[in-house]
Amino acid sequence: MLIALSFIVMLAAIYGLIYLKKKKVPFSKRVVFALVLGIVLGFVFNQLFSSAEGAVFSDWIGMFGSIYVKLLQMIAMPLILVCVILAFTKIEIKTNVLKIGVTIVGTLIVTAGIAGIVGIATGYFANIDGSTFNISQSALSAANDIEKNYVTGGEHTLSLPQKIVAIFPSNPFFDLTGQRASATLGVVIFALFIGVAYLRIKDKKPKEADLFRRGMDSIYEIVMSVVRLFLSFAPYAVLTIMTTTVVNNDLSAVWKLAQFFVACYVAMLIQFIIQLGIMAACGMSPIRYLKKALPVLSFAFITSSSAGSMPMNLEMQEELGIPKGISSLSASFATSMGMNGCAGLYPGIIIAIVAVTQGINPLSPSFLFYAAFVIAMTSFGIAGTGGGGTVATIISLSALGLPVGLAGVFIAIEPLVDMGRTAVNLNGGVVASMVTCKVNGVDLKQTKENKETVLTTK
Repeated sequence: MLIALSFIVMLAAIYGLIYLKKKKVPFSKRVVFALVLGIVLGFVFNQLFSSAEGAVFSDWIGMFGSIYVKLLQMIAMPLILVCVILAFTKIEIKTNVLKIGVTIVGTLIVTAGIAGIVGIATGYFANIDGSTFNISQSALSAANDIEKNYVTGGEHTLSLPQKIVAIFPSNPFFDLTGQRASATLGVVIFALFIGVAYLRIKDKKPKEADLFRRGMDSIYEIVMSVVRLFLSFAPYAVLTIMTTTVVNNDLSAVWKLAQFFVACYVAMLIQFIIQLGIMAACGMSPIRYLKKALPVLSFAFITSSSAGSMPMNLEMQEELGIPKGISSLSASFATSMGMNGCAGLYPGIIIAIVAVTQGINPLSPSFLFYAAFVIAMTSFGIAGTGGGGTVATIISLSALGLPVGLAGVFIAIEPLVDMGRTAVNLNGGVVASMVTCKVNGVDLKQTKENKETVLTTK
């Protein structure tokens, strides 16, 4: 009876969102409303359902959100491929492609290091006593298994040269399926070579080059039509995903680790403000950015999926006047390296907690800056391994000679923390786009016409 009633409530909520659309309520407001409504309904159902009822509810209602995320992931790879190629057919970046790539990667790594410092400082001032945590055998085993697989000779342990080799694709069509850890970067590299090939025949065979250019323009319009179709269903997906996320999580685990949970989100807020400051320095009004970015950040938060958020991310960056070539590269790189949330803030907080248990002052300059360097390099190094927040944390702890067991304790609430981390990761990619625009003389105070901007090396 309770399950049937909950389904009726969800249908009524979806009808409410449809009604708001008919009343022409802006898309961003409908997404935020769906987010808040999903949290409220999820909390209510979490308190009312038994574990069995919660599982049935999540299976059925969560099905719609899961299908939606898969659809966005399905179109993400073709969108990246087309956008990177268009960077060559619509923007003259022949002499700038290396500069653009280096600027994007450099910005991501530097901001990850800054995020590490923010995380360490927040973790220290949160005054979390790591020695009071009871590290269960399962938590210790989970942490040790990750350390073994990624640090001490396991199947995912790669030297730096091997990580670089792993990024390059051997079968671009396999990478288009997204099945490889560094598939996104593989698709980008494949697209870069196609773009270079286009530039090589542009003057020698203008007829064929023009045919290719017009064909890519047509493919882009078709792909974007699919993206816009999918995005129109975002409020309903946000509602179902947020509701089932809250229903599925053990809220008692959050209360037990509340101090750590709050510290994580405080650190994310501080890093987000820093990111907005960098955007402002690049000529982007934070208010203008937030108006455009709120639905995208909300979706990234809810789904915890950088790849699933990529179509919305690229659409948003285009509306902000960022050229496709820059936005597609930065969005792609930000899913694999320099992740400000997963590989910067999160490891930093745990490093601070663990360091104090070892009698180390994490804010001493020698430790702080060395740890920030380790975090930054780790954020680059996990690109070929597909590791997330816990993996980056354990690699960083091992590199600093600190015990890794405590990282396993926080796995219980990592799904809820990962929601915020994903939004910060996405925002870090946008920062990289804007810094690259600044370096290449793209005026972000203008609008969409910037996508046709000719980039020239200064």
